Amino acid sequence: MKVMVIHTSATGAGHRMAAKALVEALEEYPGVEAESFDTLSVSSPKVRESQQSAIASMGKVPGLAEWAYRAAVRGNPLVGAAQVALMAVKAHFSPEALAHIQEVQPDLIVSTQAEASQMLAHWKRADKLEAPVWSVLTDHVADGRWVSSQVERYFVANPQMVDDLERLGVDPEQVQVSGIPIHTPPTTKETTGQLRERLGLQPDMATVVITGGGLGGQPFELLVEEMGKLPYPKQIVCITGTNSGAQEALNKMSSPHSLHVEGKVSNMHEWMRAADVVVTKAGGLSTSEIQALGKPMVIHRPVSGLAVNNSQRLVEVGSARIGVDVTDTAAQTEALLSSPQPATGGRPQAAQDVAQAIVGYLRA
Repeated sequence: MKVMVIHTSATGAGHRMAAKALVEALEEYPGVEAESFDTLSVSSPKVRESQQSAIASMGKVPGLAEWAYRAAVRGNPLVGAAQVALMAVKAHFSPEALAHIQEVQPDLIVSTQAEASQMLAHWKRADKLEAPVWSVLTDHVADGRWVSSQVERYFVANPQMVDDLERLGVDPEQVQVSGIPIHTPPTTKETTGQLRERLGLQPDMATVVITGGGLGGQPFELLVEEMGKLPYPKQIVCITGTNSGAQEALNKMSSPHSLHVEGKVSNMHEWMRAADVVVTKAGGLSTSEIQALGKPMVIHRPVSGLAVNNSQRLVEVGSARIGVDVTDTAAQTEALLSSPQPATGGRPQAAQDVAQAIVGYLRA
């Protein structure tokens, strides 16, 4: 049995991480061959450059991107038609990706990205692919970009997304609430205190971890400064990713609380597990990892439509609070430290549940 998990590296790493987690879960089953496939990995340099340029251009007109997303959430038919046409063009200029899929001849194709789902749907309509197409949504809210009559089954992060998809014309029987596939680290007997000590932290002190994703997109200095004004004893960990400027500035800061600064890390799950509260952005994968650990989170100042909707949904399911500015984020963090509230909505077995559904279908 062959399964391909499709994504594209044009936008973000979360889709790739979800695909990798799902492939790892599938490979636990004997007789299953699984491959994570980035459609851009076999594309010509011109195709890769054009996609990067297109994304950069959209970033320069945030109002247009915001309007398009809001319209996709509402299921605007004109935006839907434009999306289908755009992905048809993208699929047309990705013959190498199609050829690779045809060469593998998978029994089932799973997409972890809306754009990849639409490309697969285009090839299905053109009778260039025979395998069924399933989609694993990697956000906490569904929008029209994911929806296609060529997609036979959808896996979503929470029960509310079943309603989201139904409003967009998808039969609820086609939808399974699984959570977003994440990498599940090996079980360990190490206590939180022991983990903190190994990470160079004080083992018995309340811990706040601030992360801004791989690019380190947070106002770290302002957050640390604001948290320094609040009295609850704590140690603050800032993980700045590739944001070397923030890392350098933080290393020069003084704070009444213990301050620990890390750049790019490969053990983010350990830092999250060491935390009492995580201050984060609204990415689907990172917030799912925090949910799975049961850690309270504060999402700092979501701005774009997708980030706002993701954040509001996480609040709705009891997993997060939203900080509208640095003062509010610091206050929300302080409140969670002084009156801990267990986070809900986590699904650490999401990858295994999706894999089980795939294998069950193929064996049947």
